[in-house]
Amino acid sequence: MSQVDEILKQPNRSWSGNPPATEESILRLVQSCKVKLPDEYLDLLRFSNGGEGDLALPPLLFVLFDVDEILEMLEDSFYREEFPDFLFFGGNGGLEKIAFDVRKGVPYPIVTVDPIAGSESAVEIAPNMAQFIEAIGLEYSDES
Repeated sequence: MSQVDEILKQPNRSWSGNPPATEESILRLVQSCKVKLPDEYLDLLRFSNGGEGDLALPPLLFVLFDVDEILEMLEDSFYREEFPDFLFFGGNGGLEKIAFDVRKGVPYPIVTVDPIAGSESAVEIAPNMAQFIEAIGLEYSDES
């Protein structure tokens, strides 16, 4: 069992997931990306190929894109031209997208981006994928 499984199967987590991604689809994604994807992210896809739940970080809701959606975005000329330094892997169920910011190197910070406002709208919400995963399925609290 991966650390992602252990985290997202906790009884206090709110996560509505899909069946896991196949190793074949994960391999297609890995081969299509220009950067090395974090192991924690690949484990998340092995746990749930798409899904949604609370997020204890802004934007408060996380919708995980499935592998096919991500592959489509990688081929989309708008995203390739306007956001060459971001790899989108989810959103908030509305306009905001959640991405790896590959400008800063490994580990990639996790950011929210408004695609209409452009790449300058990127705001870091987690320093890496491991910390982002810790926030999946939990409600946001502004208490310290």
